[in-house]
Amino acid sequence: MVPMSNSVGFTLFCFTSALQQTVAFSTTNDVARSTNSQLRNTVKLMASNTPTADVDLLPEIRDEIIEREGQLETWEESTQIISDLFGSSDEEAELYLADAFRWKAWATASDMMRKYQRPVLPDANKIQEGLNWLKEGPLEMNDDRIRSCIQQYPGIYLREPNVMYRKVLGSAPRKYRDDTVLKQFIEDDPNILQVTFNCGDEGCQSECGSCWVAYENRLPSIPDF
Repeated sequence: MVPMSNSVGFTLFCFTSALQQTVAFSTTNDVARSTNSQLRNTVKLMASNTPTADVDLLPEIRDEIIEREGQLETWEESTQIISDLFGSSDEEAELYLADAFRWKAWATASDMMRKYQRPVLPDANKIQEGLNWLKEGPLEMNDDRIRSCIQQYPGIYLREPNVMYRKVLGSAPRKYRDDTVLKQFIEDDPNILQVTFNCGDEGCQSECGSCWVAYENRLPSIPDF
């Protein structure tokens, strides 16, 4: 027979050991859950390609829009269109809009320089019209291509690309004024959709970054159509 004192000691030892194992198991599970949560958040951040510093600009941008326009409905409608296209968060969609419509430039400017910024409110109907045109118009872009162009040049592809295309077509040298030719150019270089000047025909307007003469000089290998 085990003496009473030894029995109590043995029971206490077993209880303490079991408690330690329970605490250790619970702690391990908590650490695992915390690690998994951190991992999921990291994966989401890596997948979104959305800089945290840029996201931090959004509250001030929204407040300024409400101050100027008295509502956020138009901004939110535009956000939803972009969010649906990308299958992304509203914040990521808002950042594309903020970049395209100059709100990011306004938000990152100093108080003194903000008075020189000219951000504008997006028009949801025009954004949707432009996206439809990119798909159904002469460029015949699929969704992946549209997303890629917006990621590279939101200010071009979210602000009436159909209107920009007509300007490009009208200013292009005569040998390039063809939908098939321009489609090929844009597939190779989406930035060409902002080449809307032609100093060769109109005289220099100090718009070298948007001029056909400068564009051809940068790309001497353009074929002679």
